[in-house]
Parts: sequence; C-alpha cells; structure tokens
Amino acid sequence: MIQKILTAIALLTFTSLHAQKFEVKGVVQDSTSKEFLQSATVFLESKKDSTLISYSITDEKGVFTLVGNTSVEEFNFFTSFTGYKEYSKSINFKNGRLIDLGIIELSSDVEFLEGIVVKARKAPVTVKQDTLEFNAKSFNTKADANLEDVIKELPGVQIDKDGKITVNGKEVTKILVNGKEFFGNDPQVALKNLPKEIIDKIQVTESKTEEQKANGEAGDANASEINITIDEDKNKGWFSRLTAGAGTDDRYSMSGIVNYFKDSFRVSVLGSSNNINSPGFSFDEIYDAMGRSAYSISRSSNGSFGINGVNFGGSGGITSSRSAGLNLANDWDEKVDLTASYFYANNDTESATENRTTTILPDGRFTTISSSTGRNMGDSHRLNTRVKVELDSLTSISIKPSYNQRSNNSISNRVSNTTDDNGQEVDLTTTNDSDSNNYNASTNLYFSRRFKKKGNSISLFTEISVNESESVNDFFSERITSNSGTVTDTEIQNQVIRQDSKENRFAITPSWRKSLGEDYGMTVSYRLSANSNEQRRNVFDRDPITGDATIFNSQLSNDFETDNAQHRPSVGINYRNDKFRWEVSGGLLYQTLNTNNILLDSSFDRSFSNPYIRAYMSKQFGKFGRLYFNYRNDINVPSINQLQPVTNTTNPQNIVTGNPDLEATNTHNLYFNLGNYDWEAGKGFYSGGGFTYRDNQVVSITRTNADLIRSTTYTNVDGTYSGYLYSSYNLQFKKDKRTIDLSAGLDANLSLNKGFSNEVAFETQNVNLSPNLVFEYAIDDIFEFETEYNISFNTSKFNLNPTDGQTVVNEPGDQSFTNHTAAFDLTTFWPKNLVLGLRGEYNVFGNVTDEFDNDSFVLIGSLGYKFAKDKAIVKLKAYDILNQVIDTRRTISQDFISDSSSLVLRRYFMLSFTYKFSKFGGKDPNRS
Repeated sequence: MIQKILTAIALLTFTSLHAQKFEVKGVVQDSTSKEFLQSATVFLESKKDSTLISYSITDEKGVFTLVGNTSVEEFNFFTSFTGYKEYSKSINFKNGRLIDLGIIELSSDVEFLEGIVVKARKAPVTVKQDTLEFNAKSFNTKADANLEDVIKELPGVQIDKDGKITVNGKEVTKILVNGKEFFGNDPQVALKNLPKEIIDKIQVTESKTEEQKANGEAGDANASEINITIDEDKNKGWFSRLTAGAGTDDRYSMSGIVNYFKDSFRVSVLGSSNNINSPGFSFDEIYDAMGRSAYSISRSSNGSFGINGVNFGGSGGITSSRSAGLNLANDWDEKVDLTASYFYANNDTESATENRTTTILPDGRFTTISSSTGRNMGDSHRLNTRVKVELDSLTSISIKPSYNQRSNNSISNRVSNTTDDNGQEVDLTTTNDSDSNNYNASTNLYFSRRFKKKGNSISLFTEISVNESESVNDFFSERITSNSGTVTDTEIQNQVIRQDSKENRFAITPSWRKSLGEDYGMTVSYRLSANSNEQRRNVFDRDPITGDATIFNSQLSNDFETDNAQHRPSVGINYRNDKFRWEVSGGLLYQTLNTNNILLDSSFDRSFSNPYIRAYMSKQFGKFGRLYFNYRNDINVPSINQLQPVTNTTNPQNIVTGNPDLEATNTHNLYFNLGNYDWEAGKGFYSGGGFTYRDNQVVSITRTNADLIRSTTYTNVDGTYSGYLYSSYNLQFKKDKRTIDLSAGLDANLSLNKGFSNEVAFETQNVNLSPNLVFEYAIDDIFEFETEYNISFNTSKFNLNPTDGQTVVNEPGDQSFTNHTAAFDLTTFWPKNLVLGLRGEYNVFGNVTDEFDNDSFVLIGSLGYKFAKDKAIVKLKAYDILNQVIDTRRTISQDFISDSSSLVLRRYFMLSFTYKFSKFGGKDPNRS
C-alpha cells in the first residue's frame, strides 16, 4: 500500500514537471583550431535573480545538453573552459522550450595565459583532470547551512543517517580543509561544523596515497575524498558555535567549537559535555547532539558511538561523556606543511542486560538465563601530527607521528542459572573489578624522489609502532552445581589477575617505479615487516584466611613471547590512460613465527609461505559510467591468545586453552564496483560487492561436560567464505524550488562458517536480503520530507557432520525471520524564523522470543526559534516521545540462540540555546 502511494505521488509530480520540461543543446569548440573542447562547463541562470537552473559539461565531441523543468522564461546562458574567455548569451523560451545553440566558439584568454586576474562568473561545476569541482555558492540551501547541507545538494552524493558519505556509490574516506586534515580522518567534525558562508569550492577526487600524490598519479578508483577550499575573503577571520541545554531527568548537553583562519594558518578548538549518549561534535542544526542517537539505538541495537577513533559506550547503556580537541594547520614558505590535532575524551557508561541463551549440542541442549550490570569509566588522549617538507621540486618527505593513551576502570556483576533436560543445574555468580592502561606510539615516514622523466621515481615507506598495556583484575566467582535439586559441587575462584603486554612493530617498503612508455609502467618493491610481542599473565589466589592475593597459581599463569616477520618481494606492471587503468602485481609472501613459553620452558618455530597476487582494473565508459575490480590475497597469523597453551578460567563456564600448532589463515579477497549516475539527468545506479574465501581459518572446538562446563580450544578449517552485495537506483525530479528524490536499493550478505560443537563438526550458512525504498520531497525554504522502508529477510541453515563413532541425537533447526523498518524525517522552515523537526522510526524484530519486546516506535522532535539575524536559536527538544526505545536483539550462532534486552536511554525533554559568532572580510563570493 505504501509503495503504491509513493508511486502515485511520484507519477503525478513527474507529469506536472514534464509539462514544462526544456532542453538546450549545442557544441563547444576552439575558435582557432576548431577542436572540440571536452569538459567545458555550461550552465543556465535565471535572468531575474541569477538562480542556477541547470548545468552540465561537454563530452569528448564538445556536445552538451541542458535539461530541466522550470516555469522561468528568460535566462542567461554561460560556457567556460580553463584558458578561454567566457561566453554568455541571453535566451528565452517564449518561442519554444527546445533550443539548439549550434556551434559555440571560445577564444583563448590572453590575459589568463599571462597571469592577469579577470573577473568572471564562477561556474557551478568544473572538471580538472581527475577532480570534479563544485562552486558552493551555486547551490541553494537555507541561510544557516553547514557543509553537510551543501554536500547533500551535489549531484550523485548521498549521506546516510550515520553520516557516511558516498559519491556515485564510492565512500568518502576523508574530508580535507584547504588540503589538510581537520581533526584527523573522521569527516563528521568538518561535515557538521563548517558553515556554508566560508566555503568556496568543494573538490571531489579519488582517494590517494602519499606516493600517488607525490607522483601526480591517479588514486583509488573505488574511494573518494573531499577537499574544502575556504573562500579567499573568508580565509581571514573566525567563526564559532556554542550550545547549552538542560532537560528532564537531569539530562544536559553542552558543546562548542571556535575556528580561526588566517591565510594558511588555521586553529580550531572544540569541547563537549553531555549525558545523552552523544559525542557532542556531530552537531545537527535541527536536533543538536540528539539527532544521531535515536537512530543508533534502534538501528544497531546499541548505545555506542565513536568519533575521531575514540569510542564511547557499547552494548547499550547510558553514557556521560566529556571531550575536548585542538587542531592546528600551517604552511611555511610553501615548502613545509604542518597539521596537528589533540583529542581528549572521558566516558562513564552504565549498563544492564537480561539474557536468555539456548545452547544446542549434538547430544542435548541447555539454557542459561542471566542478569548483569556494569559500569565502565575511561579517559583517552590522542595526539596526531603530520609534517610534509618539499626539499625541492622533485623530492618530498612526510612524517606522521601519533600517540594514544587510554585508562579504564570497569566493574561488572553477573548472576546466571543454567539447566538442561536431565535436571542438571548450575548457578553462577561473578564480580570483576578491572583497571587497565593502554599506550600506543607510532610514526609513519614517507620519502619520495621523482626523476625528470615522467613516471620514474623511487620511494621509501617506513612504519614504527609500540603498544603497551597493563591491567589488574580483582575477580570472584562462585559456581554451585546441583542435580535434581541436590548440590553436588561448589567451586569458588577468588583471584587477582595481573596482565602485561608489549608489542613492537616495524615495517619498511622501498619501491622503484619506472615508465615503460606513455601508458605503461613497472613497480618493483620489497616489504619487510617484523612484530615482537610479550605477554605476561600472573594469577594470584587469595588466601582464605587473610584474604590477601599472595598464592601464585602457576597453572593459570603464563609468560609468552612471539616474534614474527613477513617478507613480500613483488613486481607489478600497470597501464593507465584517461578511460582505462589496470595493474597486476605478483610476488611471494613468506612469514616466520617464533614462540617461547617461559613458564613452561617450551618454544617452537613456524614458517608460512604463499604466492602474493594483487590485481585491479578500472574502466570508465560513456560520460558517467565506471567499473572497478580488485583482487588480493594475504596470510593472517593466529593471535597470542589462540596460540598460547595456557588455561584461562576468567569465565568459569567456558574454560579456554590455546593451541600452539595452529596454521596461519590464507585469505582471498575479491571486490567490484559498478556505477553509472547521470547527474545531468538526475538518474542512475551503482552496485558493488565483495567476496572472501579462507583456508586454515582459526575456529573454536568446544566440549560441554556433564556439569555444563564448556572447554574450548582452537583448530584450523578450510573452505569458509563470506560475501556481500549492495545496489541502488536513484531518480531525481526537479522544478524550480521543488525537488523529488526516489531511490530503490538491495543489500545482500552470504556466509559459510564452520566449527565444532562437542567435537562434532558443523556448518552454518547465513543468507540476508534487504531491499529498501526511499522517497524525499522538498520545497526550498518551506519543508523537507523523507520516508524510508526497509525489509530484511534472514535465513540460517545448520548442518552437523559427525565422523564414524559419533552420535547425533539433537540437530539444530534452521532459522528464518523477517525484520521491518519504516522511518520518516520532516523539517519545516515556515513561518520564517521557526524551525520544526520530527523524526520517527518504527521497527519490528521478527526473531525475538515472546519474553522480550519485539517492536518499537522511536520518535524525537524539535521546535526552534531563530532571532538576532539568525545568529541565535532557542529550541525545545523531545527524545523518545512515546517512551518506546528498546535494545532487544536475537543472536543466532552456530550452536546457540541468544535473546537479550539491555538498558537504554529513555524519554526526556530538553531546552537548549545556540549562538553563532563570526567575523570575516568580504566581497561578493560569486565574483573572483
């Protein structure tokens, strides 16, 4: 029914738009040579108010077509190309809405070639080699728009509710400001906090490594990055935003950011404090810091979040957080480029979970009902710097040091009851008080020297890192085993566990690149990486008389060291032209592993080898089409916890012992991406997928005894795999101030996992299909409306494979369920100065037991009033208006089904005040 309504709306709107559809076409060429000019910019503006109506670029034959829908009759037509004088012409639709301008000749701009600045109208879009450049002022947004609002208006760009940006299906991995990082690689800070008024250009290009930038080469055809250039008139000044709010149930939120720009120098300071599960810096103009948290709970069934690599919360719960950051950037003499950032975060998370888990064994099953509470408190510090020095026009060096430190205190309590069909019962009570400290310091160094012949260069890349951690756990558990109501055994663990680990990593990769002609090249490289790890675990039992932890438990302690090194020589051949690129590299992966168990006085050495293959292909077709394919393989060494032959009893119901005879895992990875989005016509599709195949994957072997105690170790299995597929088709209808966007997508996941339950081998195949529909309708300066529907079909099939002599009497059944999500987002900007926001999401979870809620309707709202020339806004916000937020989930694994419900943030109301300060220079930014 919903789909029929949306289709009817779209058809009616399209009919009204189509009635006033126009088309303007022509050919652009050089006035002297008569050569066609490819990628020249053409655009139409309203003659009355200079509103951008339509824009495009010419193809390889100089041909362009401008199409659109508008009631405007008179226009100014412009076309421009770097190094040529701008051409303009007045046209109107009074004699018809199909206009052929014929051949348009552009003459060389002598003043431009001589370096003289000439005033000209800025084109809305410009193509410069591998960069698509947009003029921010050409796109209509609300007066107080930020970078996110502008990017949403760009053709082919999508931003989901988690802030993930894609351009024609390619994920944006970073946002730069004037070519420099803005608070690390996390794009959210820039996306939410940079105001449109300071933005000049938005440049979209392929994501590039330091080596590709140094050699002027094309980047990763499957990933994009965005560079924001600050308007020259606004590059001297400052802007800030301060927000404070107080609400019911003692909820509060405060955040602020201050930015100062002066030519190449930039400094930014931000701070935040709240107890509403928000990082504070992902600021939403409508909901402030509240906006993302509603979706993060209902979509991921998780109250956790993260920013700039710092994670908060986790597994539900209510988090109070305090954060602060500083970012600096500067250039000296155009040869030294410095970027530095510091980030501090503090979190205090309270959690509680109710759980019911049924474990399915080949010869029976048992059920565990548990209740747990916890509190996690931590502080973290992150320092990142980058210094790039241009030694001369051909030589550069880049150094990126970083330092991270985190301290954490965690207190948890858990009570559980486990029963089986034979009357066996286990009651378990555990408490754990843990203090930990983690340190990480690393430096990356990249040196590049280009030669005069294009394509020839040498480079050296080095990575060094040191990781240290230490923890003290005060652990207590009491396990009472009974049968038919009679206690048969009681076991108490009262221990202090001290763990220390230290890891040193080093890698060096020299490379030589040589041109083999105009389009071909060769790369020879040798990567050497080494890793040493020391891990000590000392367990002390408490004296039953004094209570002091003085009795050393050698059986549960270990002192383990590992050293591994990987050698990877490789040779690659590549081909590159404007439309087609490919590269094939081959070599050898050789890895050694040395281990030493000091307490057990045992050691062993292992070596692994495998061919190394990497290949990729990128092909552009037509004006907008693109195909990308990638293959690579790798070797993954098991972790120390999986290798070390020591028993870990921290979970008294699951005793874990490592296996020193494990093999390394061999992986094969395939990825593809296909897209063809015609941003001129506002329609197109993109699709992508990946597949990973593994041999010698490390999996667990479990054995449950008569007392329902599980013993776990590890082994290798062959033939596991996982894959995913995503696709989307998008349509946009636009007429003057009205815009309709329609999209239909399909996500799919497939996996085959293997393992052992009570030493009987099993396989689990999981399939997920998730089609979705999105409908958006907006009228500029009046309202924006978006609605979305997603249905997820899930199937899990289990197969037991007993060997001779093994008996199976209880095979797990297959699982199938369907989840539904329907969401809407409404924002109104009328009457003037009044902003209303209403966002809701309804979820139905088809795989939750009757003991837990299986549906919820999350609704948040905001009503704001702007004043003081839009610099100030006061808001009344409501979170979870219907008081229905839940954190209910079902987890299906190879040998268990688990249902849980966790503590989450519930309904509150908040009144907030925001004020924006700014001071810039300024002439008309639409004129250069």
